[in-house]
Amino acid sequence: MFYKNNDSLEGAQREFQCFFNLGRHGQVPSKHVIKTWIKNFEESGSALKKKPKGRPRSARTPQNIEAVRVSVLRSPRRSVRKLAAVVRLSRECVRRILHVDLKSHPYKLQIVQELKENDHQLRLKFCQQIMTNINEDNEFLDKLWMSDEAHFHLTGYMNKQNYRYWADSNPKEVHECPLHSSKVTVWCAVSSHGVIRPYFFENEERITMTVTSDRYVEMLQSFVAPALNNFPQLHEA
Repeated sequence: MFYKNNDSLEGAQREFQCFFNLGRHGQVPSKHVIKTWIKNFEESGSALKKKPKGRPRSARTPQNIEAVRVSVLRSPRRSVRKLAAVVRLSRECVRRILHVDLKSHPYKLQIVQELKENDHQLRLKFCQQIMTNINEDNEFLDKLWMSDEAHFHLTGYMNKQNYRYWADSNPKEVHECPLHSSKVTVWCAVSSHGVIRPYFFENEERITMTVTSDRYVEMLQSFVAPALNNFPQLHEA
């Protein structure tokens, strides 16, 4: 509208009023606003308000971002504190580069059981044998007992990673625990017929014993075998 009226601000206002059907006394953009729109459009190709440039980056430069990226690729398990010392930047700057510029996230390391080279084949063979037994014997699942043992710490276990407390001053709360935590080993079994109650691997003084092959056989003979008498359906089958 401004250009159609030979760069006339008044002509642009009249065209604006007519285009939006505002009436004779309708509110239209001021001349100052129109001048600002025209200036922005001629400088940047957009009539929108230009974003302020702000303070230039002093630490998160392309060179520093690349240095952090290379260092992380070399040692992905390095802490932010050690990483900041390597690239000679502040911890907060390195943390912002990791999150904002490199889109990285501090993932936790997962602890899993170590598998030997032939463990995959052995597990596959076991699963195939179980499937064969199920297909050949309709009562196989009723004959199957599944058992396992677990260690329970008697002093209590605290995951300090997820524990926090709020206060206006640091109460310096601590949780004391022995160097070698006392624990008990418990065995249990389950099947379609029911559950065999837990068995504690302890001596006569109620002291936890290490589970060995001999003690495991003794447990089967002295505890599990008599416990099976509590399931009459087994004898009926």
